[in-house]
Amino acid sequence: MSIRIVAGSAKGRKLKGPKKKGIRPATSKVREAIFQILGDVSGLLVLDLFAGTGSVGLEALSLGAKEVVFVDPNQAAVSLLFENLEATGFLDKVHILKKTANSAIELLHRKGRSFDLIFLDPPYDKGFVDLTLKRLHAFPLLQPEGLLLCEHSPREIPAFLGGLQKVDERKYGQTLISFFKPRNH
Repeated sequence: MSIRIVAGSAKGRKLKGPKKKGIRPATSKVREAIFQILGDVSGLLVLDLFAGTGSVGLEALSLGAKEVVFVDPNQAAVSLLFENLEATGFLDKVHILKKTANSAIELLHRKGRSFDLIFLDPPYDKGFVDLTLKRLHAFPLLQPEGLLLCEHSPREIPAFLGGLQKVDERKYGQTLISFFKPRNH
């Protein structure tokens, strides 16, 4: 599977894709649409949960994000991510946590970390969307002015919002992107 960075300093750079099923990178169309909607991400602190190949976080780095923390428990995904980071030259701007989203969220919260932008792209239709949103509610990581993007299937609409409010939703084929902000902002 061929994946390319669609914008920014690494535009056109080819990324390694998964050889096996189980790692589903965000399509170029979806990544391009997300970053057109987001606009300027330069200087932002980004958390990429269920990172897989890292295509979304790498796109953010290419567009000037200050730092990305990638989280994925799968060794094959972490290996691909590391290769893609080397290929794009962004290794000095990242942290990789080979952990489940739940354990990484708690660890990052204990370390006092918070993020301007959180990407949540779990395996489709496995119940991870609400589980992860509940974990993020128990261990908040989103800045008060931050934004959380959840890529999910139309069959798994986020039901648990905690302190979040949905501010937008876009559909791309069998992919829905829900945009959330903290409720008080």
